[in-house]
Amino acid sequence: MARKKKHEYREPEDYKWEYSDEEKDEFNNEPPMLSRSDSRRTRKKSFFRYPFLNMLMIFLISIPLVIVIVTVIVLNTHNNDDPVKQEENKVSVASSSNKEDKQQAAAEKEQKAKAAKEKADKKAKEDAAKKKAEKAKAEKAAAEKKEKDQKAKEQAAAEKAKQEQAAKEQAQKEQAAKEQAQKEQAAKEKAEKEQQAEKEKQQAASSHTVAAGDTLYSIARAAYGSAGASSGVAKIKQANGLSGDSVPVGTTLVIPK
Repeated sequence: MARKKKHEYREPEDYKWEYSDEEKDEFNNEPPMLSRSDSRRTRKKSFFRYPFLNMLMIFLISIPLVIVIVTVIVLNTHNNDDPVKQEENKVSVASSSNKEDKQQAAAEKEQKAKAAKEKADKKAKEDAAKKKAEKAKAEKAAAEKKEKDQKAKEQAAAEKAKQEQAAKEQAQKEQAAKEQAQKEQAAKEKAEKEQQAEKEKQQAASSHTVAAGDTLYSIARAAYGSAGASSGVAKIKQANGLSGDSVPVGTTLVIPK
C-alpha cells in the first residue's frame, strides 16, 4: 500500500484559505501515515524495547490468578480426602505424638540423669569440702597439741633447771656454812687450846705480892733479870690484865715463865 504524504494534498480551488508559512512548515513536518503491517511491526519493536516493564505487568496480572487457582485446588483437595487418607493422617498424627512422647520421655530421662549427676557432683563436692575441713581441723588440733606439749616440755625443763640451780645454790650455801662452821670450830678449838695453854702456863708460873715501893719494872727485873726486865713488864701486864704501870700494894701478880 502506497503511503500518502501530506505535502501532496491539494486544496480545492474554491477554498480560499491562506496558510502562513509557519503553519505550512508545521503541517509539512508531521509524520506520514503508517500501514497496518508497519504499525504491527512498530508495536512489536515497542514491546521488546521495554522487557522489564512488560514482565512486571505480566507478574502483577498473574498474582491474583495464581491465588485463585491455589485456593480452589486446596479446597478441592480438602473436600476430596477419602477415609483412608484421613486414617493415614491419624496414624501419622499418632506416630508423631508417639515420637514426641518418646522425645519428651528421653528429654525427661536426660533431665533426671543430669539432675542426678548434678546432685551427685554436689554431694561429692560437699563431702570433699567436709573431709578437707575435718583434715584442716585435725591438723590444727595436732599443731596446737604439739605446740602445747612443746611449751609444757620447755616449762618442765625450765622448772627442772630452776630446781637444779636452787639445789646447787643450796648445796653451795650448805657447803659454805659447813666450811664456816668448820672454820669457827677450828678457831674455837684453837682459842680453847690457847686458853688452856695459857691457863696451864699461868698455873705453872709463880706469883708475887706487891709490897710498898715495888714497881712492875722492879718486879720484872727480879723475875727475869736486867736483860729481860722490859719484856717481862709486858708479860706481867698481859698475864694479869693490867693496862697501866701502877699496881696497888698487896696485889698478887702472876709472874709467867
